Amino acid sequence: MVLLNLVLKLAWAGVNELAGDEPFTVYWAQRPLAELSSMLRTENNPPLYFLIMHGWSTLVPLEPTWLRIPSVLFSALTVWPLYLLGKRMGGTSVAVTAVLLFTFSQHSYAFAHEVRAYSLLTLGCTWAVWQLVRLADDPDRHPAIRSASIIWLVLANVLATWAHYFGWLMVGLELILVFAVPMLRSVRVKMLAAAGITALCSVPLLGILLARAGSSLGQGTWLKAPGIEEPYNMIMRWANAPVVAVVFLILVTYGLTRVRSRSSGLAIPLLWSALPLVGMFLISFLFPIYLDRYLLFASIGFYLLVAGSAGSLPGGERVHWMMSAACIIAMAVTFNPWKGNDLHPSKVVAQVEAWRDGHTAVIIQPAWYDLTYAWALDPKLYTGVAPVELALRERFVIPVPGAQMPVLDSTITSVVHVDAWSSLTDPEYLVLNSLRSRYVQVDSVEAERKVHLRLFRKR
Repeated sequence: MVLLNLVLKLAWAGVNELAGDEPFTVYWAQRPLAELSSMLRTENNPPLYFLIMHGWSTLVPLEPTWLRIPSVLFSALTVWPLYLLGKRMGGTSVAVTAVLLFTFSQHSYAFAHEVRAYSLLTLGCTWAVWQLVRLADDPDRHPAIRSASIIWLVLANVLATWAHYFGWLMVGLELILVFAVPMLRSVRVKMLAAAGITALCSVPLLGILLARAGSSLGQGTWLKAPGIEEPYNMIMRWANAPVVAVVFLILVTYGLTRVRSRSSGLAIPLLWSALPLVGMFLISFLFPIYLDRYLLFASIGFYLLVAGSAGSLPGGERVHWMMSAACIIAMAVTFNPWKGNDLHPSKVVAQVEAWRDGHTAVIIQPAWYDLTYAWALDPKLYTGVAPVELALRERFVIPVPGAQMPVLDSTITSVVHVDAWSSLTDPEYLVLNSLRSRYVQVDSVEAERKVHLRLFRKR
């Protein structure tokens, strides 16, 4: 099953252009370690994935498919602890069903193709829950084996927390599990010890974590408070389609009414999926963090919950397999791995180059879109000695970090404004209004989804 998952995810790994946050990861993975270390002191993510990509990108061509292979591998490897969890909680049918639901998940598939840490985080979280359950199965085993299980649990938690700071949500969830689920109560002390050791392993990151959390809490995030429908929308993403989501929710509701609410077979996946789904939703009214990528780790619990609910139906093993097959087919027929994400930075660059005439300046807002633009313009800019911002300025491409209109040379005869969500850093559109006051706008186009280009000529 790991092989099936891997083959599917490798097959269309290059269907999308490098876009979104991917260029940020790729660019910094190319920089010398001294520069990378300096950047990580102010970065919102831990260093592990950046370091992995720093090593990996020196071995392979600088192409999207090759750069996405680590994320693909981490996602495919998640199948193994997921299968073991499913088998421990409900038998082979539950294990196979959970794995195939995950394999045919469009949501998980998309993040397996991002040069970001989310698939690594999901692997760490799934491995950690498996090790926690395994630790509870250890009482009759040799002391050396019990000690090894604690070490593996710590390693899984370190992997999750060093992949993404939201890994700490999983550590917190594990602490809740050992107090809420009867089969895990015997390992409460061991889980507390594992959490403490994990915290000690994260001491080097503590200062950065507190600084970034303080900055985010003080200044807010770019997200808005979610609408009341967002938890359902999240489940719909996990289930590929609205009809499938409704069927899964009905199945889960029925399954929960048939078994004891604290039964380990459904309790662990229920808490794993529902607590982040609802808890992060409520927190987001004060501090918006409700985003599908941040809840990817909780989707694994949902697939286990659906599989376990299918396995709880009356009628015996044959009925369980039939319902499981129906769930798998529903996910498979709504699974479109060849479908792109509609992000095409190359179209932005192509349009800008088509508009260039004489001395043309290109102004980019927000400034961080410069890495996406640079990659689409020329990937070799990532491997140059000079930082990408300097390399772009040599080509009259100017990233604008805030709302301050840059000083333009008097020889500039035209300006292209690349608006990739400029309102985020320039809510009053000061730069755009300044351009309109100095130049004549002669053309505009939405070159790709949510990226607007405007062409200005000298009066």
